[in-house]
Amino acid sequence: MFNWDYSMRFVKITFLLSVLFACAKSEEVKNILVFGHAGMGLSMDNSIYHDNSKEAVSLALNLPTSNGVEVDVRLGADGTLWLYHDEWLEAETNGKGCVSELSDLDLSKINYQTLKKEKLVKLIDVLSQVREDQLLFIDLKHVNSCHNEWVDFERLMFAFEDQLDAYKDQVKIICSNEYWLNNLALHYEVLFSTDDFEEGKKIIQKYSSIKGLVIRNTAIDAAEVNWIKRQNQSVYLYDIRSLKGIRKAYRKHPTGIFADDLRNALVERGYAL
Repeated sequence: MFNWDYSMRFVKITFLLSVLFACAKSEEVKNILVFGHAGMGLSMDNSIYHDNSKEAVSLALNLPTSNGVEVDVRLGADGTLWLYHDEWLEAETNGKGCVSELSDLDLSKINYQTLKKEKLVKLIDVLSQVREDQLLFIDLKHVNSCHNEWVDFERLMFAFEDQLDAYKDQVKIICSNEYWLNNLALHYEVLFSTDDFEEGKKIIQKYSSIKGLVIRNTAIDAAEVNWIKRQNQSVYLYDIRSLKGIRKAYRKHPTGIFADDLRNALVERGYAL
């Protein structure tokens, strides 16, 4: 015989447990830091502004509850740090060649090939927009593709000292060049960038000076994220373009994510915009 009271008690208990589980999960997600990837997303067709533009970075920093941004940085011929992702200027702009080969005057005249024609921007011009409670991650592009060689490290460090030191507490350096890690870590908080978890694991074990990994979302699972965190290291995920990707990234419980769809990432974390 069907027991209605017992069934209702079972439903209520099940519902209560599901609510408690959802709340606990939500609290875990809310602790994950969210940053705009190259501003409001890297190579996103639906983005209002081009990645790494001053406009995109400003918008990302001004979204409520945004923890900051990640940008791509190259060293110009005059020793100035500029925001630009690709190796060649003709890939995205009306310029030609490499950032490292051009003067500040030449770089200041270059525009992205977009409807808004955003200009290339100096790193120093976006640093001042970062609030005290936000962070800026600098993905360091260390190759001069025009000559297929590394950028001069001493010139780079001089530029860092000149242009970054006033913001040292708010800046983290992302570097994929293993041989620069220890020297960079003498002055800044450094994370190693990789698409391969096993490579990242070896770097963490080899270089105690670094503070963690930046790794592609699809290249790491939840157990591997947990391993990194057990080493008292941070782990940040990138290449997160869809709502499905955002949810998958959150379920891994990283330290933070670099979101290409920043608005949805912030909403999904549980804060209304």
